[in-house]
Amino acid sequence: MYIFLATVILTALCSGCGGGSSSPTPPSVEGFWNGTTSTGYTGNIVVLENGETWGFYNSGNVLYGALYGTTTTSGNNLTGSGADFNLATRVVTQGTYSGTFKEQSTIALATSLGSSFIGVYGTTYLTPASLTTLAGTFTGQALTGKTAPQTATVTITTTGQVTIPATFGCATSGTVVPRTSGKNIFDLNVTFTGTTCALGNGGTAKGVLYYDAAIKQILAMGMNTGKTDGFIAFGVKP
Repeated sequence: MYIFLATVILTALCSGCGGGSSSPTPPSVEGFWNGTTSTGYTGNIVVLENGETWGFYNSGNVLYGALYGTTTTSGNNLTGSGADFNLATRVVTQGTYSGTFKEQSTIALATSLGSSFIGVYGTTYLTPASLTTLAGTFTGQALTGKTAPQTATVTITTTGQVTIPATFGCATSGTVVPRTSGKNIFDLNVTFTGTTCALGNGGTAKGVLYYDAAIKQILAMGMNTGKTDGFIAFGVKP
């Protein structure tokens, strides 16, 4: 992802209205944040316009964990809570985090689990999501917070239909639609069919999908209804 370092200060001035002025727009933590963790991983976090927060941490091409939570801000300070999915140990741990940020610039946070993250803003978030650009077949892997990775082929059509053929008796189907925020994020909604599905036969998951057009790679993350487990699917389009 291309990294863009900037601090944006938005000040609205009212002219010709009796000398009054409106308050500055509060800084926003919304966006992609890419950086490193104190545990030696590469970290990637996206905070949506409603505060919903998704992330993952990896080393090279191996995913070691995923994150889901909710972030709130006060000025340039942030706090949040959520779940850490350790994909190596298959353990899901609840925790909290806090830190500081500069809008569309830098972020630093520490978690109650003892780790920290320092990152910078990724401008690819500002490119509107496109189903036409996304459409295709991706080969990669899929896994849940509590099951090992499995080879998966994900097909996405120009109308947003998503299918993953049955693997070990579990098939996946659903939809992706560009998020109404107009940013480079798709809303994802899928259903699992089969008695071997880790999230249950007929189980559903909702989340987000990101497409990096430069390397033709998708990363999809979703949570089940009870927010007790989730899944990750990633792959590359030839």
